[in-house]
Amino acid sequence: MISGFRSFLYNEQNAAKHLKTASVTMSCDRDPVVNRLKIVNTVDRIKSDQPDIELVIFGELILGWYNPCDMPEYHRDIAQRVTKETLQDLASLSLRHRIYLCFGMSEIDDGILYNAQVLLNPKGEIQAVHRKSNLKSSEITANFKSGSVPVTITDIKGLKTGIVICSDAANPRTMRELMRSHLDLIILSLADDYDEDSFMARCNARMYDAWIVTANRYGDENGRFWDGHMVISDPLGRLRAVGQKREQHLVHELIFADDKSWLKKVLRSTLIKIPLPIYILKNWKKVRSYY
Repeated sequence: MISGFRSFLYNEQNAAKHLKTASVTMSCDRDPVVNRLKIVNTVDRIKSDQPDIELVIFGELILGWYNPCDMPEYHRDIAQRVTKETLQDLASLSLRHRIYLCFGMSEIDDGILYNAQVLLNPKGEIQAVHRKSNLKSSEITANFKSGSVPVTITDIKGLKTGIVICSDAANPRTMRELMRSHLDLIILSLADDYDEDSFMARCNARMYDAWIVTANRYGDENGRFWDGHMVISDPLGRLRAVGQKREQHLVHELIFADDKSWLKKVLRSTLIKIPLPIYILKNWKKVRSYY
């Protein structure tokens, strides 16, 4: 009965739009050259195992360590401009495999430092760049500057896709933009050390009536440990794939329902969001631990 009602709310049967996605949690080296080579090897391995993969996502600032509080000068030292020339190895990778490739890096532009998430398309072109808009205090201390838009919206295979970075998703302005943009897919890159019982992932899954794919980092970096949590969730608020506590990748075929009925959208949004305040109140200690 429940399964049938879920199918009514979001019917994946005979859907025309599919997107085979791989989300990666990677252990990072201090040296960006090592990390870039690791990205190439990881994508080669994923494509060898899953030739029909169309989108591969890596986490926030994944070309190096993430430690703006204790290593502010490091992030500027490894920063690069976002051009096809500076990203030639990764652009060639996306072109060779005919995939969309998304990853985070320290960007420098006219002397200004940004926390950027780059999307390369199957032609090896820079399709979109999102600059993190809701910076953490440590990033501000390290002289990162905020991006001008809360969400960067682009198109992947006819799917309306939003790109955000980690604490962006905790900003009310970003949350409003994600909800009113009626996205098909949200790419949420992370440098996040823990999410107990996937609490935040479950909250996000119920918020936006969209597929959400996260990617993260794993391991020790200069004394800070990252637990590697990552999820893929669907528009019904279900966690369809979950990973944690190791370097890995998740593969899932995202299926986008063709039904555009406004009534189903309203019902789906209402029924999925109604339990959310109760869930948050029951877990108020976890909420408090994030602040």
